[in-house]
Amino acid sequence: MRILNEETKNAVLEYNIEYQKKHGVSPSFRNIMNALKLGSLATVQRYVKQLEQEGQLSRTSIGNIAPIPQLHSGETTLVPLIGQIACGEPCFEIENIEESFELPRSVFGNGELFMLRAFGDSMIDAGINKDDLLVIRKQESANDGDIVVALVNGNNTLKRLYRRNGKIVLHPENKTLEDIIVDSCKIQGVLVSCIKRY
Repeated sequence: MRILNEETKNAVLEYNIEYQKKHGVSPSFRNIMNALKLGSLATVQRYVKQLEQEGQLSRTSIGNIAPIPQLHSGETTLVPLIGQIACGEPCFEIENIEESFELPRSVFGNGELFMLRAFGDSMIDAGINKDDLLVIRKQESANDGDIVVALVNGNNTLKRLYRRNGKIVLHPENKTLEDIIVDSCKIQGVLVSCIKRY
């Protein structure tokens, strides 16, 4: 059984507090590993578990560090990041959740929310770039002009939705790309917000 370093344990605790104060969300294990130059995610997990046993922090039902209640005001919701906006239908099972974020309802609204990581350049003219975090409200309907997650022929895509002449037009916000025109598609959610990463 490895003995945990007390200084490192305190550094993990302090980093968690400062990160939550600055960002309003809990750090991921990878954030902690990189910031404190720890050897592996397993090492981070050991320190987090020890801090949890000591009552210094708590974890969510899916194993992430829980937000510190006194650092948050107003109603919040825990929103899972379930991967990229990519091929295949998003899966909401726990094992596919990369991490989760505590988001204020006053900013992101009500409803069931999930997050996807953007990639590609099809929506750059709407200000959506690779690695941005997209907050999506899960719903099966949308208005014209909404940016939606749509399932077309088994593939997910993020596009602006229009209905024209009995067809569905999925419009990329990139002047070099053409519209996708289909008879129908399955809407999986509507974009609520885009969180930029620099």
